[in-house]
Amino acid sequence: MSKIRSDTYAACLEGQQWGPRRFSIRVLLSTLLVSAAAASLVPSSAHAEFGIRSWEAGTCKSDVPACLYASPESQFYTQAAGHPPLGITGFEVNTTGLGEPEGKLKDVRVDIPPGLSTNPQAVPQCTEEQFKSIGGCPSSTKVGENEITAFVGITKFGPVSLPVYNLVPPEGSPAEFGFNLEIGPVKTQTLIVGGVSWYHEPETSENSGVPTGDYHEFFTIREIPTTLSIVKTRLKFTGTAGDGTFLTLPSACGTQTSYLHIDSHEAPGQFQARATVSGEPPRAISVGGCEHVPFGPGLSLSPGPGEAAADSPDGLSVDLHVPQNPNGTGSPNSADLRTSRVTLPEGMTANPSSAHGLDGCTEAQIAIGSNAPIGCPEASKIGSVAIETPVLPPGSLIGAIYLGKPATGPITGPPFTVYLGIESKRYGVGVRLKGITAVNESNGQLTTTFENNPPDPFEDFIVTFKGGPRATLANPLTCTSKPVSSLDPYSGQAPASVVLSSPFAAGPGSACSVTAPFTLGQSTQNSASNAGASTSYTFNLTRPDGQQYLSKVNTVLPPGLVGVIPSVTLCGEPQAQKGTCSSASQIGVARVKVGAGSEPYEFEGPVYLTGPYNGAPYGLSVPVPAVAGPFNLGIVVTRAAINVDTYSGRVIATSNLPTIVKGVPLRLRSLSVAVNRPGLLLDPTSCAPLATDSTLTSTALATQFLSSPFQVTSCGGLAFKPTFAASSNAHANKAGGALLQVNVTQGARQANIRSVFTQLPLQLPSRLTTLQKACPEATFAANPFSCPEGSNVGHATALTPVLSTPLTGPAYLVSHGGAAFPDLDIVLEGSGVRVILVGNTDIKKGITSSTFAAIPDVPVTSFSLTLPMGPHSVLGANGSLCAHPLVMPTTITAQSGAQVKQNTKIAVAGCPVKILKRRIVHRALVLTVQTFGAGRIIVTGRSLRTASRSVRGPTTATIRVRLSSQGARALNNRRRLKVGVRVRFNPGQKGESGSTASTTVTFTP
Repeated sequence: MSKIRSDTYAACLEGQQWGPRRFSIRVLLSTLLVSAAAASLVPSSAHAEFGIRSWEAGTCKSDVPACLYASPESQFYTQAAGHPPLGITGFEVNTTGLGEPEGKLKDVRVDIPPGLSTNPQAVPQCTEEQFKSIGGCPSSTKVGENEITAFVGITKFGPVSLPVYNLVPPEGSPAEFGFNLEIGPVKTQTLIVGGVSWYHEPETSENSGVPTGDYHEFFTIREIPTTLSIVKTRLKFTGTAGDGTFLTLPSACGTQTSYLHIDSHEAPGQFQARATVSGEPPRAISVGGCEHVPFGPGLSLSPGPGEAAADSPDGLSVDLHVPQNPNGTGSPNSADLRTSRVTLPEGMTANPSSAHGLDGCTEAQIAIGSNAPIGCPEASKIGSVAIETPVLPPGSLIGAIYLGKPATGPITGPPFTVYLGIESKRYGVGVRLKGITAVNESNGQLTTTFENNPPDPFEDFIVTFKGGPRATLANPLTCTSKPVSSLDPYSGQAPASVVLSSPFAAGPGSACSVTAPFTLGQSTQNSASNAGASTSYTFNLTRPDGQQYLSKVNTVLPPGLVGVIPSVTLCGEPQAQKGTCSSASQIGVARVKVGAGSEPYEFEGPVYLTGPYNGAPYGLSVPVPAVAGPFNLGIVVTRAAINVDTYSGRVIATSNLPTIVKGVPLRLRSLSVAVNRPGLLLDPTSCAPLATDSTLTSTALATQFLSSPFQVTSCGGLAFKPTFAASSNAHANKAGGALLQVNVTQGARQANIRSVFTQLPLQLPSRLTTLQKACPEATFAANPFSCPEGSNVGHATALTPVLSTPLTGPAYLVSHGGAAFPDLDIVLEGSGVRVILVGNTDIKKGITSSTFAAIPDVPVTSFSLTLPMGPHSVLGANGSLCAHPLVMPTTITAQSGAQVKQNTKIAVAGCPVKILKRRIVHRALVLTVQTFGAGRIIVTGRSLRTASRSVRGPTTATIRVRLSSQGARALNNRRRLKVGVRVRFNPGQKGESGSTASTTVTFTP
């Protein structure tokens, strides 16, 4: 707190040898004093104790007796932030009736008001060698005079006027003053080294009653020799010493108070205290004229070297400039800064990449309010700080800016805390400040506020943030408007609204761009390449620096890449929204890299399959913990809707991606979603070149289409053995038309069906009256279920292992513009999925053909379509359907390219069995029987053995029937045997009645 230095030269005084002593004063930011006002006088007494008789401190217009001790305020200099011609501090101790002091003065401490400053740099400085030399300090270093009245022994000397010089301060002190103390036989050198209460000093008798921690200055004088009994001292500083202004008053108006503490050799450590107060003369002086104090700060940004590119990490420098008037004697200096609210340009935001290796500093570690060493971790530094002040040499005040964190637990902000730690070991000056960074959570714009800054002059306050790949900040993507910051002066005037000078604002000479490109990259990986195999699939997006930010992804998976939904337990709400799904719902892992620069920060989280979301039958829930370095910003849950394309069956994933989390823009660099749950995904059964197609949307609503190739192999190794059957009934008529039912079945792990072509027999023509009731295309497209009743001509059901429930729905006739005939479109729904199968219809010479050319590449174990009889039946009947076998030429093509061609015989229920031919061959009856469906033919008759045969569908069957042993004997005995034959057909379909046919045959030997 104080420093004593002595030089040795001999002087004998009253039998003792005394060396010269130097007394010191410590001054913050090289500012010294002159405070407000004079204090009350204490009358002396012949028996008064050691103490302060009078105490004065103030600034004067000139060195006249009327200043301070007289009442005319016209002699005071009171202009706020002004440069007074003269500053005076002085006191007188209690004396005896003989005028001798009541004790020998030992130590002195003077505390002056905040904001009162001197500028030692404005005056040449005397070196220690010069001060100690015979010639002494040059006259140019003189800053004032000290008038001392003292006793040496019983002899009173003074007042003696001694010149005071501006000295080069020693290590650890911002300023030092000295004078040669020559009073009578006493010859010594005295140093004054100042101090600043910039931390909360423990209260002692030495500083009792003095506000601490308010960045006011003080000075101390220690160990005054006992051979010198000081009665009175009056130190006068010349305010305009040297080439500039040496003294500057506070820029805050109001009454200023100074404090004096002294102790004696007789009672060391028992300090007596006095303060300047208003009231009777001498009284405290009120600083005024704040309306005349200028305040014109400016703010500018400078990108780090080579870091001005858009969307890149930036070691940005922010320079808060306050013009000073250190050499002007005719006008006030600039007001000191009380509070700063600095807003960076929109888009100049926190960079997630900076979280690599980042730590935080606690309040205890920064130790604001103490002079303990700063204990902030090195990893908590996010930049450097430099203060340029006219009262210290350039580069004297440097330090760091630290990211603050709670005493326990992570940072969960915003707002975020930052600390400034600025120290100068050379000059013994330090400043520690706490700032709060508020964040606009919609765009990430940063505003940092420092309140109650030290009332000391500075010209430039420069904060340079950490640069490089892990820079604290990142540049805007495009040009932005210039933000307005608010700076409050101590003068009490309205805050200054300062427009930030920024290289990222549009205008002449600006290097920023008004628009940014949107060109991202996409890739996919497939773990298994065999057609129809179980697989895993990874989807990747990359975004280089400088590209517009991604906000929405719509991705269509390759045709045939489907998931077996029943193999997963779907996550429901609200767990899906909270990201708290169980592991039974997890289907993969998502990884994202965020932040500008070459070292983005990577986050990872599970991917859960959910139930319906945002109108889609399924969804994804992707909770990613936003934990990085000292931050824990919670769980960021991204949702995606999983749809199925109505016509192609392709899976579609749509997601609105988060772009900012608690005010921190993500600046997404890459996104990877791996769906790797065993047994969930199946590869397509087509080996044709396929693709993953995505439509990306930026935050600026730009769009980009991307396609990644996808292809599987080994399609030839897939079996393809579908069964196709058709049936009708014998009850067709003109009013109700005819019935047709089609059934398709297929085993597991086969190639899926791509297309089906069928041609109806002439006996089953299309009915014109029904075709004319087809649903208009626009109506069907808007809502199939709003189609007219007459266009609904059937019903279908499909079973697939990839869904939990069957797909069922109506079949509509749909007219399409210039098409000659309407399509037969089948609307299948189940498990929230809708699929429409489009059957193109053609009619030539009364024969109707239908082609389902684009069946989705999805496994289907069974499919049935029923076109019923009724007023809206689509089929009629030409004659009896039982008259002739009905044959439907059919071609079924696999996704793999394999084909099955067959003439499908239409089973006609209700048609009687027919005996077409009969003949006797070697005592055996050979019957040719016609059936119209699947079932069993049974032939019986007296004297005949019973014979039977099963048929799978409509057919003409030949059955051989032998005589029984009894019938053979009867034939031998009679030479001619007449036998009645009965043919019965039992249909294989439940609910259908059987039919019989009879005939009579004669056997001859």
